[in-house]
Amino acid sequence: MVETLDIERFFRRIVSAKARAKNARDEQDWQDAIEILEEWIDCIQDAKREIAPRATGRMNAELADLYGLIGGTQRRWGLQLQGPDRQSHLAASVRAYDKGFTYEQALNAKDATTYNRINRLIGRVLLDPIVLQSSETSAGDLNLTDELGNAEEILTGQLESGRQRDPWAFCDLVTVRLLRGTPDALATLQRLFDLRPRKFVYEGTLDTLKPLAQAAAAIRPDLAVAVTQLRRAADYAN
Repeated sequence: MVETLDIERFFRRIVSAKARAKNARDEQDWQDAIEILEEWIDCIQDAKREIAPRATGRMNAELADLYGLIGGTQRRWGLQLQGPDRQSHLAASVRAYDKGFTYEQALNAKDATTYNRINRLIGRVLLDPIVLQSSETSAGDLNLTDELGNAEEILTGQLESGRQRDPWAFCDLVTVRLLRGTPDALATLQRLFDLRPRKFVYEGTLDTLKPLAQAAAAIRPDLAVAVTQLRRAADYAN
């Protein structure tokens, strides 16, 4: 399918496909977005069997990203709905993030990301907030307390090394600490404010925390406090 000399062109086509999927998602053409992403997952899997091994890492990074995009699309779709349809799409979101996480774990340190790792946990809370009061998810498939702790440890390490000024790392750490119910969660939010990020950073974080607050504020009241503070900060950001 893909000759060695065509590898770069192949990756450019992946970038283009992801842009088309994001446009469809933003227009709430959910199914079209998912079909574009799934088509390219299949293309990459086919290509992995034929291209030079040197591109395998890049392929895994793209697969992690594509599954993450499916997870995000399914979540947005589900949050627009109620009842069984909502739960069905949220469950599909978790499955996509779980799949993306398997590729994420295989990445070299320079390509490492925590996107699927964290969102697979957020998805489980949206599905059933009661998991925050238990050592295991309702499905019994993982220990949420341990996984949140692992994510916090990884993010803390990243912030002490190459991501000291990365606002998205602080956004992720805030989210994890809020879900864990740690006393320093809101102090971590202040560290984000100290970076004075652009408005879209606040808006992206609100997109994550607002549904979590709606679902789980009774269990983690600081979620609602964080949403209020982020809204205020967004009002003054550029």
